[in-house]
Amino acid sequence: MSKIFVTGATGLIGTRLTRRLVEEGHEVAGFTTSDHGKKKLENQEVKGYIGDIFNYEDVEAAIGDFKPEIIINELTDLKAVDMTANTRVRVEGTKNLVKAGKQHGVEHMQAQSIAFTYAPGDGLATEETPLDYNSEGDRKVTVDGVEGLETQTQEIPHHVILRYGYLYGPGTWFGKDGMIYNQFIDGEVTMSDGEQSFIHLDDAVETAIQALNFDSGIYNVADDEPVTGGTWADWFADMLGVNPKMNIQPAADYERGVSNEKFKAQGGQLIYNTWREGMKEDN
Repeated sequence: MSKIFVTGATGLIGTRLTRRLVEEGHEVAGFTTSDHGKKKLENQEVKGYIGDIFNYEDVEAAIGDFKPEIIINELTDLKAVDMTANTRVRVEGTKNLVKAGKQHGVEHMQAQSIAFTYAPGDGLATEETPLDYNSEGDRKVTVDGVEGLETQTQEIPHHVILRYGYLYGPGTWFGKDGMIYNQFIDGEVTMSDGEQSFIHLDDAVETAIQALNFDSGIYNVADDEPVTGGTWADWFADMLGVNPKMNIQPAADYERGVSNEKFKAQGGQLIYNTWREGMKEDN
């Protein structure tokens, strides 16, 4: 078993992941911003460190004290709508993690990324598909953040980058009381008809554990059923038993599903092979 240091340890994925890592027998530490977060971690038998991810001294002190073999970077808040804040944490936070990890001899790092910043094209995007470098506005901010996160993570000798599809499950936009869920309940839905790939929160956690044994590289982590927004919205409304007004906008050319073949070739397995299974169970 390994000594594993997790950032974003009290977030949506991090809370579940730290608990599961302990259950798997690993010695786990988590980085958090508050006493409340530290207590939350300690209640899960996780060593808690309080600090600011943007302060290198805080990050270096925690990693230097714990001396992990593996760092798992779960800093990104997939619920956030502030693209600039997300990009800052992806770029500056990862920079500090990588610098501190290298300072203390860490040779294995895993990072959470996203699978919806690929360039326009036909068919499912693979890990070889370039990012959407010609994008503009908020999307360009997001693409820059992903590029910064992934480029810096690859400075660690053994690096595994998980590009997650759209996250659904409790606490997400698609879960009960989430932003998109509430549109259906409130009676008016506005979304794009673009194709998207989903991943359940539980699968995001379990694949992070599986990926501890993956070869170095970048992996799309999403289910087997990419779906257009309109098709999904009709299904979701029917599943919830509601009939909202649907404002389905034309798809953007960059909205495309992703292939998970590389992930599966490493032995990756999902609990929910389609969003239909996971969303039915959640609701």
